[in-house]
Amino acid sequence: TSVAQMERQEMTIRFRYGGFDRRVWWITALTLIVAGGVCAWLYVVAAGAYYVAVWTTTVCVALLALVLLSVPRRIILGEEELELRCLVETTYIPLRSIVDVEVVEGSGLSHRVPLLGVYGLWGYYGRYLDLRSWHILKVYATRRSGCVAINTTKSRYVVSCNAPQLLRTMVLEAKSRVAQE
Repeated sequence: TSVAQMERQEMTIRFRYGGFDRRVWWITALTLIVAGGVCAWLYVVAAGAYYVAVWTTTVCVALLALVLLSVPRRIILGEEELELRCLVETTYIPLRSIVDVEVVEGSGLSHRVPLLGVYGLWGYYGRYLDLRSWHILKVYATRRSGCVAINTTKSRYVVSCNAPQLLRTMVLEAKSRVAQE
């Protein structure tokens, strides 16, 4: 086959979200202990009305499974877009829509309150309210440190990463490369 007929392979760079921090492990363990304790207590106290305990256990297991399925897994930088991959969901951010990328110093989640999401149970993700700017953020983080804020024309994302400075540099380079085309 000639070089002209060869299909161009897409260049992708993968970043890991990094491991969970100590706070995530404590919140997760505490939540599982409390949920298990409540379910066991309801079973003991039910005195014949076991459907209450079974119903509560089913709801707890379903909620914990939904939370577990939303845990962020990896960040993939392609030629045209940035992908934020979770276990069951992938968010695509076109590089052309990225306005700015900045490394967040200290705790990337300070002054941010979860509106619809998880705070500490196997990570931090969902929609958060930034109490300083009163903007809604989309958070995909497994820990509070090493966060990168990605500002687009429509939204602001906060992600955690093992190499936040490298992620920032690579996204800005890819953005400038796409803008030149």
